[in-house]
Amino acid sequence: MLQIREIRLSGPNVEDASVKFGPGPNVIAGESDTGKSYLLHCLDYIFGAEELKKRIPQAEPYDELKVEFQNTAGDYLTLVRNLSGGDLKAHRSQIDAIQGDGEAIAHRRHGTSKADDITSVLFPFAGIKEAMLRKDNDGKVQRLTIRTFFPTIIIDEVAVIEEQSPVLGRGGFDETPRKRMFAYMLSGKDDSSVVASEKKAIVTARLNAQIALIDDLLAPLEQQLQATPSDHTEDSIEKIDETIARVSDELAAIETERANLLNERDTASDVRTKADTQILAIDQLLTRYHLLSEHYTSDLSRLDFVAEGTYYFDSLQTVTCPLCGQNMDDDHAHKAAQASADVYAAARAEAAKILAQRADLEDAIASLKQRRKARDADRANAQTAYQDAERRLASILLPAAANSTAQLRRLNKRRLELESARNTSEQVEILRALKIEIEQSKTGKGKTKKLWESLPEVSLLKFCKEVEEVLKEWKWEGEGRVEFDTKNFDIKVDGQTRQSHGKGFRAVLYSAFVIGLVRYCQKMNLPHPGVVVIDSPLTSYKRRGARDVKGSDSTVSSGVEAAFWVSLTKTAKDVQVIIVENKEPPASVAAAVHYEWFAGNEAEPGDRVGFIPWALDN
Repeated sequence: MLQIREIRLSGPNVEDASVKFGPGPNVIAGESDTGKSYLLHCLDYIFGAEELKKRIPQAEPYDELKVEFQNTAGDYLTLVRNLSGGDLKAHRSQIDAIQGDGEAIAHRRHGTSKADDITSVLFPFAGIKEAMLRKDNDGKVQRLTIRTFFPTIIIDEVAVIEEQSPVLGRGGFDETPRKRMFAYMLSGKDDSSVVASEKKAIVTARLNAQIALIDDLLAPLEQQLQATPSDHTEDSIEKIDETIARVSDELAAIETERANLLNERDTASDVRTKADTQILAIDQLLTRYHLLSEHYTSDLSRLDFVAEGTYYFDSLQTVTCPLCGQNMDDDHAHKAAQASADVYAAARAEAAKILAQRADLEDAIASLKQRRKARDADRANAQTAYQDAERRLASILLPAAANSTAQLRRLNKRRLELESARNTSEQVEILRALKIEIEQSKTGKGKTKKLWESLPEVSLLKFCKEVEEVLKEWKWEGEGRVEFDTKNFDIKVDGQTRQSHGKGFRAVLYSAFVIGLVRYCQKMNLPHPGVVVIDSPLTSYKRRGARDVKGSDSTVSSGVEAAFWVSLTKTAKDVQVIIVENKEPPASVAAAVHYEWFAGNEAEPGDRVGFIPWALDN
């Protein structure tokens, strides 16, 4: 983007007339006939107008106009043009640093000329790419120039209150390019790839080739369609979709039941395995307990034998002692008898102990047999449950699942057949309709106006939101809802077109449009020169040239006017807004912006009279 830094008139033997501008907000205010509006005509002229449209007597001594620009990179460019007309000179410097003759550039290109002109110099300086815009409905394109931007960047005191579109300006042959310029500003896409309409002979040959191609495509499709059974209601894609959904639900239910049965079978298998393990352990214990019981019985038999032996020992005759060789006299007999009694008592005591242990063992054996019986029952129940789950899986669920799966495959296959037949039918219909359309365009029958891409909706919505923000800052009386009126290429606010308002409100809304546009382009890094100059946004002019403008001389409220000035002070330094007004802004606003006051005939010592340094008497 670029900004204006100075507008200067020079001439022989006369003091320069100069106005300087700063980044962001600028205000030039003052009395009528002080040269404020002349500044806009100077910009129009330096931007390639054929002549300086407004001449004022005070400017007669001057012969040269210089305008200094600065871009976002900080570089300077000064354009110089003689006030009598002709082309321009470009200097890559500030006005006061000009050296040499500069580079010659045309004020505009003519015909097929590729010479450097004002656009080819300003666009690269402002960071705007060369662009091509469609200029008619046939698709012919033309080059985007700086002058195409004019209704959105240089708004004079009449244009701001007229009913004209802020995009289209006062109308004329360039309406389509300006519409495309607005689309380019919103999206950054130009029409360089648009192909213009061709000659009739070429078009006819191409259409014949297209018809031949369509016939080649139609032949196999029509044969395929004839071989395909018609799509009956009971065998339609929709009916099959319903059946597929039902069968899929059934298959899901079967799968759920199958999962439950598998869970039951696994649980039964676990119970059976646990029972088998416990039965095995119990059987091993019982085997050991039975062996121990037999051991106890054997021990009891031996003890009974020992007890009986003592009885027989007491009945023996006196014999030689086997120990000492002496006769078994009374003394020996006494000892033997005592020994027999001790042995008998010990045997009986040991037998009683073993009998008690055997009783405990028999109780343990009985308990184990009871536990084994319970485990046998568990095993039997688990085996029954396992076999029942297996039976239901094998005889009920698996066949049902196989049947549903097979049915689902058949349904999907049939659906694909019907879908293919429907697609074939649709292709045939499309190709037949396309053939008819081509034949009609070939003969000229049914020819319709070409349709081109509309404005980018998303970008347009964002732009309208930006304008809404501007109106909100200006304290617009109402909801402030902004829409784009594609018929008038203008905005509607709260459902009311800008043209339906009086002059004062039209001026404010025009201003909101162009300020919102430059803010939107700056935020989105989209093509825009970067400067907006508005003459009299708050004053409905009644001078010659504005008297014939339709509409009442309505004025905006004092609240909107005050908010307008405050909002202006918050303008970002990256864009430049220059307001030219009869009304003097509040002192706080004047201190916050780059401000110039033209006092006119009421000037006091030290006041600036107007753009021309000496008093104006027009």
